[in-house]
Parts: sequence; structure tokens; C-alpha cells
Amino acid sequence: MKKYTLYIRKATQMIKKIIKSALIKILDFFGYEVSFQRKGYSNLENVDKYIWQPYFRPNQKMLLYFEGLRKSNMEWSDNYYKQLRFYSLQQMVHHVLRQELSGDFVECGVWKGHSAYMISSIISENEFSGVFHIFDSFEGGLSDKVDKDKNIRGELTQQEINEESNIFHSTEDEVKSCLSGFNFTSLYKGWIPSRFNEIEDKQFQFVHIDVDLYEPTWESLNFFYPKLVDNGVIVCDDYGLSQFPGAKKAVDEFLNNNNFKMCYEVPMGGCFIIK
Repeated sequence: MKKYTLYIRKATQMIKKIIKSALIKILDFFGYEVSFQRKGYSNLENVDKYIWQPYFRPNQKMLLYFEGLRKSNMEWSDNYYKQLRFYSLQQMVHHVLRQELSGDFVECGVWKGHSAYMISSIISENEFSGVFHIFDSFEGGLSDKVDKDKNIRGELTQQEINEESNIFHSTEDEVKSCLSGFNFTSLYKGWIPSRFNEIEDKQFQFVHIDVDLYEPTWESLNFFYPKLVDNGVIVCDDYGLSQFPGAKKAVDEFLNNNNFKMCYEVPMGGCFIIK
């Protein structure tokens, strides 16, 4: 019975994605933009995106963002806030590479490969000789939440929690296909941190953490930060997002007990830490 329930939920999510994508395309054809908001959230505000110059006149970072969307088949997930976070992510990849540091790259939580594609594209143009290690469960979406992950915008029903988790489901084959043009990536299937021990002896210059919840964020920081080289960078995609308060709690608690040069909170979500 549980198996059939899961199939029904996945089918429902797929139908919603198809309808959403169709509405966007239809309204775009008639010259309209459309945005979506979860039921019960009421603080929508119109934003003139063209105030931000890279949106008005797309540069290489914006072009790579949209290229990554297409490669990962994630056009339906596009929104202005994600564009801003991933723009900052690209900036930090470029920053690290300019330092000519030693060590590998890591991503914890790859979803369908959008951010991993952008990171891979940038480092492939900079004669990177290391390995890009990518960790994801590739099953069931998000791991179980703990008390520190409770949505601060209101309690979710069990159905909403299941739907939220299923949205983040991906397969290893999807990501392999997205990253097929790069020969320096290595995928590790398993719940975080079950396979971290396989790279116990490595050092790292850049770590991207996008695992949404408190425990996997904490485990990722606890493992990789001691192995991060001086001036290396950790980017946490979910920091400050009201949907996933556990990520911010994990980062704040970790930084309270560790030294770092800088932690910058990106205004529309995310943060980066320079060791």
C-alpha cells in the first residue's frame, strides 16, 4: 500500500510541474509573467528585476545559470531568488580559483545537477586538476526533519511534508547525464554523512552545501570545515530561508564554536564562509 501511495504522490507532483510549466509558457506567449506562491503565504511584492543590471543585460554568469537550468531539466524551478543565490555561488567559485589554492571541490545535495553543472563549467575553464566530489541520497528526496527544522512560516501537514520531500527527489542517472561533459566529477550515492569516510584523507578548497535540513548541514560542516584549506570557502544555499530554518541554526551553532575570516549572509538567502 505504501508503495502505491508513493507512486500516486510522485505522479501528483509530476502533474503539478507539467501544469506549472504549461501556464508559464502560455502566459509568456501572450506577454505576461507569472509567479507562484504556496497557499497561505501572503507577502508577495512586485519587483522590477531590471534594476539589477545582470538581469537587464545578461552577462556570462546569468547565461551559465540558464544553461544549467536547461541541462538539468529544471526550468520549472527558476525564480528570482534562486538566480541571485546562484549568481553569488558562481562569484565564490571564481574567487576561490583566483586564489590558486590546493584541494578538491565538494557538493553536498545535488538535486538534479543545476548548481553542479555551473560549478563544473567554471572549474573546467580554469585548468582544475582535482576531483569534484558530489554527495546525494538519490532516493526519497529529503531526510527526516528534527525539531530545529520546523517551518517558521507555519506548521505543515504530513501530506505537505511528503510533497516537499518528493519535490527534491532525483536519480543518479539524471545527474550523470547532466554532468556527462565533465571527467573530474565523482558521485557518491547515500544519505549524508554515510560515505564521507571515503574521502577522509582529502583536503578541500570549496564546499557547496545544499541539503536544506539541520542534521545533514551540521554533519557536512563538521566533516569538511576542518579539512578546508586556509582561505577556502563553504557556501550554504539554504541559510536564512524561512522554509528551511534548520540550515541557518546549524551554520550559526557551528560558527559559534569555530574560527573563520568571514561569514556573509546573502540578502535573498544563502551564505558563504571564508576560513
